[in-house]
Amino acid sequence: MLKKILLLVVLTFLFAFTANAMSPLTGDQVERVVKTLEQLDPIMDQMEEEMKQSGESDVDPFNPEMLNNEFAMLYGYTPKAKSIIEANGFTHKTWPETASRVIKAFASIAMETEGNAGMAELEAAIAQMEADPNMSPEQKKMMKEHMLSSMKMAKAMIKAPAEDVKVVRPYFDKLSNAME
Repeated sequence: MLKKILLLVVLTFLFAFTANAMSPLTGDQVERVVKTLEQLDPIMDQMEEEMKQSGESDVDPFNPEMLNNEFAMLYGYTPKAKSIIEANGFTHKTWPETASRVIKAFASIAMETEGNAGMAELEAAIAQMEADPNMSPEQKKMMKEHMLSSMKMAKAMIKAPAEDVKVVRPYFDKLSNAME
């Protein structure tokens, strides 16, 4: 009897795990995300402006669900946004997940290609801070550690699965244009 219960528990967990496993990202999905973002551009600009004016912009770059939350909010922002998203084959559930995966992979590729420039900027900021005569050595050390830690955390947070990066890479330029 105990073996049957254990087997049932194990099977339940396995089923739950496989049911929640992400399906592979496809080129078609990436193309549809690009097309959707292009069509949503004026709506996203309007949404961003309204959030600035109202002070509602509570974007937390250290929240791993930030992208999902932003895309979910965009889905429900206006009936037109919802219509555009659905016309491109997404639902209230698939849009935030798919768009987030695509953008995360895009950001990973951008970090790869532009990472050296980012590190150069960080190093320049650290050098400028270290040359500041108004800061104590303790303050400088603390700030440097904080800056390096933040950079490391940012890199870790936008690290996309290798499979997603591989699928998104051919669309990098299209995504760059859509994100401008």
